Amino acid sequence: MLKRERLITIKSLVEKKGIVTVSEIGETLGVSTMTVRRDLDELAAENALIRIHGGAQSRGLAHMPERSHDEKRQLEVPAKTAIARLAADMIDDGDTIFIGSGTTLELIAPYIEATDVRFITNALQVFESFQRLGRRVDLQLIGGTYRARSGAFVGSLANEVLERLRFDKAFVGANGINKELITTTSPEEGQTLRIALKNAHATFVVCDHSKLDQQDFYTFYTLDQISGLITDDGADEAALAPYAALTTVHTAMTPKQGA
Repeated sequence: MLKRERLITIKSLVEKKGIVTVSEIGETLGVSTMTVRRDLDELAAENALIRIHGGAQSRGLAHMPERSHDEKRQLEVPAKTAIARLAADMIDDGDTIFIGSGTTLELIAPYIEATDVRFITNALQVFESFQRLGRRVDLQLIGGTYRARSGAFVGSLANEVLERLRFDKAFVGANGINKELITTTSPEEGQTLRIALKNAHATFVVCDHSKLDQQDFYTFYTLDQISGLITDDGADEAALAPYAALTTVHTAMTPKQGA
């Protein structure tokens, strides 16, 4: 395949899928990852796509509006509640836990049964939900630059503190998971989450089934680096199989209406 044909094919693939990894392009075209990276850099220089860590993203995807926190709170509530309950069951007595921002993670607090747990979060709404538990837990809020869309504190101050901390487990949300890529809207928020995940012994990404096979602007981690994916039974076994090949999938059972 001539170079110009290769570039056209790559551009078409990225526009069709939204986000494509270097390895996926290499397998599709039968070329080396080094060749793919050079082609992506050239296409990015021409503003034909956006270069991201491990691949490329369509320019149109970057302009998708992020839903507000209140809008997100109204979506997939039964599924999010089931996921939150399952995540709470994974927390053991004496754990030190990091919890990121997200409307699913805000629902964990009422289901906590473990004792002598230290919770650290950079999310205001998560902090407020755990605050209602009173003296049952040791609760700490990481400060920084406040991001109203997600309720998270991000930036250099938050990152500097998190770099010094170590966690038994970290639970983070995502705006989308596509193949191995875990994505969010804000690069700043993604960078903060990456630090927390890097400093945790066990790591979990929580997202309901509507976030699977979806992608957002910024890739902050890959699923093969995560201890487990916690989702709900809205996705069937076949849909979850690609993710199960990368990490352990924990599926929360959503109560059925009338049950």
